[in-house]
Parts: sequence; structure tokens; C-alpha cells
Amino acid sequence: MFLVTELQKPVGGLYRYATELFPAWKKAVGEKRVNMEPLVLSMRDTGAPLGDLKPSDEFTEFVATRKEVKVYEAVRGGVKCYFLEASLSDDERNAFHKELWEKFRIRSEKSAQWDFYQKLNAFWKYAPAVAEFWQQKHPKEQIAVIDAQDWLAFPAGFLCKEKIKAPLNCRFHSGEVGRSLGKPDLENAALLIEAAALQEADYVQGVSISEAKFEVFNLLPLKQNLTAELAALRPQKWKQEQAWKDECYEEFMLLEPEDLEIVGACVGGITNGIILDDWRNVTPERIKFGKTVLKKLLPDKKKFIVFIGRAEWRKGIDHLIDAFALLRDSSAGLVISSRLSEEEYQKYYSKIVSLGIAKDVVIYNGWIEEDLKKSLFCACDVLALPSLYEPFGLVTLEGLAADLAAELHGFVGPIVVVGGTGGMREVIKNGVNGFKVPMEHEFELKPSLLARILHIALSNEKLHGRISAGGARRVQQKYFDWNYIIERVFEIYGQAAANYELWRGNGKTLPRKTSEEMRREVSRHQSMMKEVFHDAMKEAQSRKG
Repeated sequence: MFLVTELQKPVGGLYRYATELFPAWKKAVGEKRVNMEPLVLSMRDTGAPLGDLKPSDEFTEFVATRKEVKVYEAVRGGVKCYFLEASLSDDERNAFHKELWEKFRIRSEKSAQWDFYQKLNAFWKYAPAVAEFWQQKHPKEQIAVIDAQDWLAFPAGFLCKEKIKAPLNCRFHSGEVGRSLGKPDLENAALLIEAAALQEADYVQGVSISEAKFEVFNLLPLKQNLTAELAALRPQKWKQEQAWKDECYEEFMLLEPEDLEIVGACVGGITNGIILDDWRNVTPERIKFGKTVLKKLLPDKKKFIVFIGRAEWRKGIDHLIDAFALLRDSSAGLVISSRLSEEEYQKYYSKIVSLGIAKDVVIYNGWIEEDLKKSLFCACDVLALPSLYEPFGLVTLEGLAADLAAELHGFVGPIVVVGGTGGMREVIKNGVNGFKVPMEHEFELKPSLLARILHIALSNEKLHGRISAGGARRVQQKYFDWNYIIERVFEIYGQAAANYELWRGNGKTLPRKTSEEMRREVSRHQSMMKEVFHDAMKEAQSRKG
């Protein structure tokens, strides 16, 4: 059961992750590489139009007995998804907050006043009933594992696990400590929910190794506090389980990967992926069009640095502008595209004027449509992504995909320059497929170091060509292929199920091969091994002779 709150509108990292993972999942099912179909439950956003959401016939009986609940359905990523709409009265919400406190030590008077948090409460409360109803309606099928995406869905995962007795994986797409740049509000519900995930989940996964380690390091003390508070109310075996998890988390902190993934005993990090087909289909004409657009924006410039992203402090726009001012390269121009409020636009415009670089910088207020974005990525010299915190960095992969698109048609793609944080630090190798700006302290990026790297990127054509080719090679590695990633996801599901079985032992495991299938597989394996060893010994004898 895949729990994700943000599937109604095509925006955000959770939407993108799910809708790119689902096609690979369906393909793996069709090829019999995995043996579970996705059952997806999302939250209906009552503040947005219904769009393509339709009332679900699957849950007609369920809705009929609950006037405060509606269930819709729509297709996302080739998979039918269900959208739960529910509401709670003040008394029901207060009772639910008490339940969260008593079971998991989750509380936040501050968050409780937030309208969106109240909508989440209703989703969390009714998700277990949806799961139970589905299982009762489909007695020949079982929900073998629950996969909750980010803190927004974690409590629904906790409660579904309790209701239907299934293992739980909690996937961190980001964390409150990072989102707050190391200064989290200790009264924020998100922080407590994330700490509770380390306690309640059978497996915890980050979207990169760095993100997984970052979350474990920062949340483990909070998790241990929660465990200590609940210890008197829980059985001895639960205490033993928590001690075992603590050991697993501490062990994970010591592990180093060969490259981009670790699947440990109860925590792991695996990458996000990218669909390269659209990038491979970028034509030379579209790349040339991107170069024309950049030239029209800044006619007297020969080299172009591009930033496209959200206007949040942690995305590093301020640092990029300061670094560009230090660059002092009259041939270089900077193009910034972001959706800005009037206040934000005025702030950045005033900044570039005060730094004396107004004639060298263009700020476009608004989102760029996808085809044009691809053209600009392929056409620019540097794609600057100087984030102070980035759990993975999907745009980093898009920059490397732009290298691939450019290289396929004889162009040189962009040098991707990132902040040395999170997954970007793992993906990018300096001088091989891009550059990462060293961060001497967490969440601190020096504009002077960024300026130095921008200078290197813009001044060495031979290096630029090497890095573009390196970026094209990197993005084609298996770690970013959703078809490979889904197999790692199922490896994690299997580990979550094994952990659940270890501490609960009720036989709730993932579907396994039949004994006859196993017998045939063992027989084939033995025959193959005999053949290999027979050939090897025969060759050894001939050499000796």
C-alpha cells in the first residue's frame, strides 16, 4: 500500500517521484520481476478543483456508512490511485490528537491550528479504515507492505500498520532539520513525526545515502526520548526491538558505499531516477533555439549561467548572485527563473542593482514550460544549483540529462555546479561530471568558493568538454534507471517484511515462490554450477598438459 499525500496536482517532488516510479513498477510486474501490484492511496485536496478525479465505485459501500468521507479515483503514472477526502469535528480532532500522543508521543499545539495539518489529521485517521475495507473486499489478496512517503503520510502508515498488521517502510524525501537549515522548531509536529518514524517503521529509507544518514543522525536522540517515554507502557519485546533498531541505525552511520546505494538491516539510501527518453528526443533545433533565447536575453554575452528553481533561501539564489558579482567576467551572463512574489522580485532586483550587475543578470518571474526548460539546460554553459540543503536534487539529474542530449548531437552540454550537500554531493564528482561547492559548515556556502568554481567552469573549454561527456555517462548509470530502482525498492520491502516477522512473527511476509518453483530454480542453479566447474577443470587440465 503506497501512501502519498500529493498526487492530485502535477506539482512537487512527491508527485514526480510517484508518477515516474509507477510505470517501472507496472513494467516489473508484467515481466514478473516483482510480484506485487501497487495499491495507491492519496489525499484529496479540498482546496483544489476535482480535475480528473471521479467517485470510486470500489469504495461505494465504504462511503455509504461514513457521511464525512469520500473516495475518488484517477490514474497517475499508469496506475489507478485512490484519493481520500475526509473531515473531523473539533471533538473528533481532539480525540485523534490524544490518540497520536498516547500511541506515538506526537503532539503540537502550534501545528494543530494549521488548516492543512487538520486535513492531514483526517487523512491519517481514515486511511487505516480504507486499508481494512479493501482487504475485506479482496480476501484472496493481501496488503503485503505499507510504503509511506514523507512525514505527511507517516502517521497514516503507523496506524495502517497497527490496523492491518503489515510491515511499514517510511521513505524520507526531506527532513525538518534540513528544511529549517539546522534550526528546527521543536514544537513542530513534522519533527516529532519524523522521529517517531525511526521508532515505528520496520524500515527507514532516504532518497540518498547522505539524506538517510542525515536524518538518522539528527533524529535518533529524539527517537530515543520518545522510546523512553513509551517504555513503561510497552511490552519487553517492544523495548528489545527498539534497542535493536538503535544498534542498526548506529551501524548504518559507519557504512560507506561503493557508489550510490546502501540497503542496510533497517535503514538504507537509494537514489531517485530520471526518465531519459524525452531528453534523448531533444533535437539539435531545440538546442539551437535555447542558445538563441539566451542570446536575446543578454545580447552582449558569450557565456551563460542558468538557475531555474524555487525562491527559497536554501536553494541558494542569494549566494549565486553574490558569487556572480565576484566573478567579474564581462563575457558571462546570469539568467534566473523562479516564481517570485512582488516582494521577492523587488528584493533580488535591488540586490543586483546594488552590486552593479543589473546589465549582466536577467530575472524571469514565472515557471518555464518543460520543453523550453530542456532547451535552456542544453544550451547554457553552467547550470547553477547552489542549494544549502538538498536531500537528492532531481534537477541535478536533469542537468546531466542535458549533457546527454547535447552530446548526442555534437554539442557540449552544461557544467552542473551544485552545493556540496545531500544527494548532489554523491552524484557529482568534481571535474568528472560537474562541480560541487565545498561546504565547510553545514548549510553554509561561501560565495567566494562558488565564484572560483564558476570561473573554472567558464574559462577551460577542454575541461568543459570532458565534464559534459562525463555528465552524459553518469546519468545513464543504472542507479538512475527506474527499472533498476524498483528492484531495490522491493529489496527494501523484503527487508521490512523480514524485520516485521522477526519481532511479531505472525507469518505476514511478502509473497514468495512456490516450493516447486524453488525446486526447479535450485535444480537449474546446480546444473549451471556443474557445467561451469566442469569447463573450468577441463581448461585447467589442458593447461597443465
